[in-house]
Amino acid sequence: MAQRVLTFDIGTSSVKAGLFERDGGRPVWLHREARAADDPADIWVTEQWVRALQSTMDRCPAPESLDAIVLSGNGPTVVPLAEDGTPIDDALLWLDRRERRRPDQPSFFLPKIDYLRADRPDVYERTWQFMTCPEYLGYLMTGVPHSTSPSPRFDPFVWDEEGIGAYGVDPARLPPIVRPGEIVGRTARRATELFGLSAGIPVVAGGPDFLMSLLGTATVSPGATCDRAGTSEGINHCCSGPVSSPAVRCLPHVVPGFWNVAGVLSSTGRIFEWFRRISRQRAVGYERMLAEIDAAGFEVEPFFFPSMHRGAAWEFSRGMFVGLRSDHATAEMGRGVVHSIGYAVRQSIESLRDAGCDVTELRACGGQAKNPVWNRMKADITGVPLSCPEVLDAELVGNCCCALAGLGDYATPWEAAESVVRFASRYEPDRSRHEQFSRGYEQYLATYERFLAALHPETVFE
Repeated sequence: MAQRVLTFDIGTSSVKAGLFERDGGRPVWLHREARAADDPADIWVTEQWVRALQSTMDRCPAPESLDAIVLSGNGPTVVPLAEDGTPIDDALLWLDRRERRRPDQPSFFLPKIDYLRADRPDVYERTWQFMTCPEYLGYLMTGVPHSTSPSPRFDPFVWDEEGIGAYGVDPARLPPIVRPGEIVGRTARRATELFGLSAGIPVVAGGPDFLMSLLGTATVSPGATCDRAGTSEGINHCCSGPVSSPAVRCLPHVVPGFWNVAGVLSSTGRIFEWFRRISRQRAVGYERMLAEIDAAGFEVEPFFFPSMHRGAAWEFSRGMFVGLRSDHATAEMGRGVVHSIGYAVRQSIESLRDAGCDVTELRACGGQAKNPVWNRMKADITGVPLSCPEVLDAELVGNCCCALAGLGDYATPWEAAESVVRFASRYEPDRSRHEQFSRGYEQYLATYERFLAALHPETVFE
């Protein structure tokens, strides 16, 4: 019987799954379960996650021959569970701003739990365990409460003793932390009832989706850079030491001893989806839509600014078009939107370089990387070569690496990543187009600064 591992990634708007050969980590089957058209929710929450996994398992070939299961997912997301393991309330998703953040405390999760403690005591007091997103589903499969952090250095960003004390959260309500590649437990009766899984399959810890994408693109040595682009986007650079710069975020890497220095773009994919919706092009394929935008020529106007305040220029909040003319149509407006996303990526690369992180190549993954027209444009805009792995949903491959480590095939998940990650395509920047985009980029930034000055930059518009 074939030896295979099954991996899941719970995204903001879809659930992805992959079945991989244990020998060599090659994909056997890949699947994406999108939100049902008649589902009133705009985003996935607990019941939808479960239904999506059930539907996925119905399509999975030979689920009886699994050596391991691994899950990753969005975060920081918090699920309050009752003692019988059922959610008490909706999950507080990563994009939900309801939180009570305390100064000098780095945890991404405790501020959300503190919000519930202070503002929703009915939920807090009835909560047995606060789970994170993928770990909740792992708990349903194994009955073992857990949360995941790659290393002790990363623990404060999940929760540690100091953070728990500072927030005054009851530590008994927080599950123990495990490491990626560690076997959490084995599938139990509930996994059979809910998902049709055989009993006794090892469930291996994966972790936050952005860390799994670093494994899935083999961004595990200093100098490598991953462009993880979906609903949100992050330009993640592997560095041998910490970096201090207000323009980038520095967190411990999934590889102990290294650091992940990132430019975080919270809304790039969401901006494109917004434009696709308002321009009534949801039935138009992404590649065709980008091709029409690219064919619209290269005029700098109209500009599109996702927001009009400093500090979050690439967060979609009260944006505006500038320079619209009567002869502009959907393609020209789309060009402004797409250029703004590309310029956001370029600015992130420049911020990383200013912080001492030399970006020489982007390893692209996620939904945006599935569009070859956009990949070429992004390489031309940034002036940096862009490579795409064989499996663009890199979190699934990262999970596979954790499974192979948990099963003992490799010593660590990052050792597995260097062996099993393979690249399928590469886009070199076109020099003449890069020069053209560079002039447009400078005009874009200058125009943005003028509008900020006119709107009183000392004021932050929410």
